Amino acid sequence: MIERKNGTVMLEQNESFLAENSAKLNFNSEWKFWQEEAVAAAQLPEFDDSNWSIVSTPHTFNDVDTFDNFMEGGHNGERGMFTGKTWYRKGFKLDQKYVDKKVFIEFEGVRQAADVYINGAKLEGKSENGFIPFGYDLTPFLHFGEEENVLAVMVDNTFPYIAEGTEADVLSWHDSHWHPTHGGIYRNVYLHIKDKLHITLPLYSFLKTQGTYVYAFDIERESANVAVEAEVINEYPTSKKVEFLAEVMDRDGKVVLTVNESRELAAEEKFVFRITGQLANPHRWSTDYPYIYTVRTLIKTDGKVADSYNTPLGIRTFEFTNDQGFFLNGQPVKLKGWGQRPTNEWAGLGTAYPNWMHAFIFQLMKEAGGNFIRWGHSAGSPVDIEAADQFGLITLQPGVDGEGSTVGGVYSDVAYKIRSKAFRDLVIYYRNSPSILLWEGGNQSVPEKEAQTLKDIVDTWDPMGMRAYAHRRSNLIMADYIDVSIGTEGSWELKKKGKPVIEGEYNREEAARRVWDRYTPGYEDYQTAPGSAYNLTSEEFARNQAKHFEKISDRAHCGGANWIFSDSTSHGRVYSEVSRVSGQVDGVMLPKEAFFATKAIYREDPQVHIIGHWNYPEGTVKDIYVISNAERVELLVNGISKGFGLRSSTYLFTFENISWEPGAIKAVAYNQSNEIVAEQVKKTAGKPQAVKLTAITGPEGLKADGSDIVLIDAEVVDEEGQRVPTFEGRIDFVLEGEAIWRGGYNSGKEASTNHTYLDIEAGINRVAVRSTLNPGKIKVSGFIEGLSSDSVIVESIFVPFEAGISSELPGLPEYELEKEPAIGDGPVELLVADEIEPEGSLLIADFSYSGIYEPGGIMVNVQNGDQIYFDRGNEFQSLPESLIGSDYIQVANTENNYKALDLIHFTVTQRSKVSVAHDDRLIRPDWLTEEYSETLEKILVDGVVHTVFEKTVEAGTTLTLGGNQEHTNENNCNTYIVFVKAVW
Repeated sequence: MIERKNGTVMLEQNESFLAENSAKLNFNSEWKFWQEEAVAAAQLPEFDDSNWSIVSTPHTFNDVDTFDNFMEGGHNGERGMFTGKTWYRKGFKLDQKYVDKKVFIEFEGVRQAADVYINGAKLEGKSENGFIPFGYDLTPFLHFGEEENVLAVMVDNTFPYIAEGTEADVLSWHDSHWHPTHGGIYRNVYLHIKDKLHITLPLYSFLKTQGTYVYAFDIERESANVAVEAEVINEYPTSKKVEFLAEVMDRDGKVVLTVNESRELAAEEKFVFRITGQLANPHRWSTDYPYIYTVRTLIKTDGKVADSYNTPLGIRTFEFTNDQGFFLNGQPVKLKGWGQRPTNEWAGLGTAYPNWMHAFIFQLMKEAGGNFIRWGHSAGSPVDIEAADQFGLITLQPGVDGEGSTVGGVYSDVAYKIRSKAFRDLVIYYRNSPSILLWEGGNQSVPEKEAQTLKDIVDTWDPMGMRAYAHRRSNLIMADYIDVSIGTEGSWELKKKGKPVIEGEYNREEAARRVWDRYTPGYEDYQTAPGSAYNLTSEEFARNQAKHFEKISDRAHCGGANWIFSDSTSHGRVYSEVSRVSGQVDGVMLPKEAFFATKAIYREDPQVHIIGHWNYPEGTVKDIYVISNAERVELLVNGISKGFGLRSSTYLFTFENISWEPGAIKAVAYNQSNEIVAEQVKKTAGKPQAVKLTAITGPEGLKADGSDIVLIDAEVVDEEGQRVPTFEGRIDFVLEGEAIWRGGYNSGKEASTNHTYLDIEAGINRVAVRSTLNPGKIKVSGFIEGLSSDSVIVESIFVPFEAGISSELPGLPEYELEKEPAIGDGPVELLVADEIEPEGSLLIADFSYSGIYEPGGIMVNVQNGDQIYFDRGNEFQSLPESLIGSDYIQVANTENNYKALDLIHFTVTQRSKVSVAHDDRLIRPDWLTEEYSETLEKILVDGVVHTVFEKTVEAGTTLTLGGNQEHTNENNCNTYIVFVKAVW
């Protein structure tokens, strides 16, 4: 038996809770961990790990060194974290009664690579993709009874990561450019105990098994056919007569459909049962009503159940159109949501935290009216996909990707093989998820060979899911493969090819939560670091939500992803913050004003939100901004009307020159009938009086499993208990009891994480405390000099486990369903078949621009005297003859220091010479010098020499051009000019 510190005695082996036949078991607790590569023989059972740390998974070794140093800039993200080889070990026993069973282990994800050993034997197959679940058959190597088994995992998170068996084949998606390089066994781990006659697991790599595939077809209002395909293997030495049974259960657990089939399986035979049945009056899965059936598959032999497996089933119809948008169950639905990093990282915790905290993020998304999520640019985790299923967020799920082709160039052929196998494993593992409606083959277009491979994977392993296949930045080659184009900042590639669009990345602006506006004391002259892509306050970021939503608001547009939901330590453009502050919430998921702005835009029920606070210095006069989905908004200050706001971008209402006075400001929203539909009041807070702490735990409380978290919100309040929104200052915490302090962060300060002190930002901050394996009371107190202190007490709950094995599985809170929506009739036939206006240029198609300012567009037949930039009066003078008559792209010169890898994107429709005139005062960006040849030709812009670079491209070539400068932050310069001219 194992004894805990509090005197609680574990169950003895003969009292084991393990299941008799098939069981899925929690394998997360009591791992030993060592953060060094140079460990000889760590895979051997007799190795002495007594001085190693004890951890529980999900675990990352980067929880102590993330969100703590400023970005390097150049889109590199946070590079100051530990990367390298580490070791995990775990000892466990299995009852003698399982000696004739099969035992499998499932890792939901290990970053970046894993070698797995059991009792000293290395298991065949190295996981290198970092994001897709994988598993092994442990059975041949196991001991049963009193002899202990030892599982060892070498986790390699080296950056850059070189693929196994090669000298220089880099996996480019393992890069903080795309998502932070947090390493470890950072997702859940499970043991599966099964009979030798069993339903296989959907873990293809290393097991070569495909599991169960469930789908509905011929879906009507009154009925739907349900198909179940389950792979069964008989590993007995003799044949078995097998009855295969599938039961469809509703949300209440009632069996509403049963189908079965019998067959004899030979020894060592693997067979896929395929049976169908008709379900009467099916409930539909939708974003507003995410109804999920459970399909329980069972196999019987000799009158006994040998194995069972549960699979989710969501019945829905959907259609992406290029003239009327997206339809779900026949109803038009505008997709409104976010992109999110697959690491889903959290300051103080990194990418490893319990399931309920993933649900916490999804609950925020639902609160804000979200119904869509795009994981970028690698796969969301099993718990995140399950949460999307249960909460009703349509999901765009990629495999593993950075940007660009995996055949030559950025990637090697070895990396391509790893990526394509990962995509296969992804489709097999997630193909029963009702929320996944699109598979993302790539974050950019890829060569035809690669597109064919990835599309074939979808057709092979998900032929009946009817899901769409998509790429971002799709060129003409992609037109033969994709079903949907993924846009960027409102772009719509292949529109003329009839491909619907779903937005992948709109509104890539940035603003920290702590910076209210330029009237709040301390921020009157707020500026981000020199060369920052954005210089926005929280107020400016919030009001720009309405402007940017216009990019996807057209009826023909399916909608899509605001980029991104939470602040991330990846892809930082400049050295200025400890995270890229593009999120609607910050790095501990505290909402910014932009969160409430999107809530007013995304939700259908009446919403009104006053951007900002009402605590200003005497004499302040400023514009007040209100976001609302109503028709009119009135503003009142201390009960006196200030009139109705000037409406712009549909949702933004501006009230100019409002004089601040202490008291209350109120926004009143009206519908078309002049009826009040929503109100909001913000009051002037009094002087800071006290600290207020609030504990947040999972729905079942804080579990003493070594990985659970209690979040603690620390606010500063006035004497009435109202938060003081402008308070900033240090708070000190004291932790007592069985727990590990993880802390929080300050977005604008280096080295702020993991300390027992922190700065309050905008009146509030949030910290995290991790449980240990010992249950008991945990007390956290918060102190600010001059204010009353506060404490919270949380008691961690005993979790039954033996040697790190528990039958208590991590889960998600249940989502309460409301009224079931009606089924619609789908898109209608339009009288006008094509409403698309032809573009003026015959050479440039699918043009998009990702900068802050709207471009002037494509200008044709350039001549001397034409305007160069749409925001300045400069004209072309003395153009070289080779450029006269070209089409050119007119942008804003204000974007001369905007940092982006994909500032301009377009497809050339005829064989053409593409020329770029670049300011000689600047260092040339890498994309220009690597892809274009310098010529002797020059042009003058406002008296400054610009050198012309050029290359000739064939018809159908798609080009992506980066920012004007990468290595400098010069403001006294001009934005480059792009010319395209046909050549014969």
